[in-house]
Amino acid sequence: MKHLIIILTFTLFLTSCRGQNKYFEPNGIVDKTTEYSKNGKSWVSLKNKESIDGYTRIGDSIFGGEIACNVEPLKGIDIETFKVLAGTSYAKDKNNVYYPLEQPCIDYEDCGVCYYGKIIMESANPESFKYLGKEYATDGKNVYFRGELMLSADGETFKVINGPEFFFFATDKNHVFKHNEKFGIADSKTFYYDKTDKRNIVREYEHKFIIGDKNKEWEFIPPNTINEIKKE
Repeated sequence: MKHLIIILTFTLFLTSCRGQNKYFEPNGIVDKTTEYSKNGKSWVSLKNKESIDGYTRIGDSIFGGEIACNVEPLKGIDIETFKVLAGTSYAKDKNNVYYPLEQPCIDYEDCGVCYYGKIIMESANPESFKYLGKEYATDGKNVYFRGELMLSADGETFKVINGPEFFFFATDKNHVFKHNEKFGIADSKTFYYDKTDKRNIVREYEHKFIIGDKNKEWEFIPPNTINEIKKE
């Protein structure tokens, strides 16, 4: 009887390991993110065992994030029309636009994984969707920052302010935005950033940028500090 219990326990252990390792560390995955990012921003279809921005195709399935611990493929993806915009984390198919809005992590005793959970972007039209830069995107009507819908932004007039790393500002006909929040005291029609301003500081551990409008100026210290200064 004792031998029977040992055999049954060992059999269950092997079965558990085989089940958990169904997609554990698949061989031959090639990460194409850097290659396609260098070639410019364009929508790319994934070939079998190719990965871009954490989206990985294995057969006719798309996985998001790490592939381990028996994590399931993403649901509802149309494999024939699925494309990724390399270097942005945005993806789309004929039905939806995708972004890793939630990345839950599971930590088992012998295995850990972080995967793409919620990915479908709210109300985004894949046919008209385009990337604007600085993690902003629009479908012409709605505006998104890092995949999240910006409720106060006007898609028809939304423009991204070109700036250095850590600089995330944009305008539309009504508002100035820092990241996805309104910078309500600034005038959107006259808001500016001048990269040639000698008061700007760009060093390894120190960054400061001068922004302003027709009435005021501010110094922006990433990530979130904005102080009003005397306008020159």
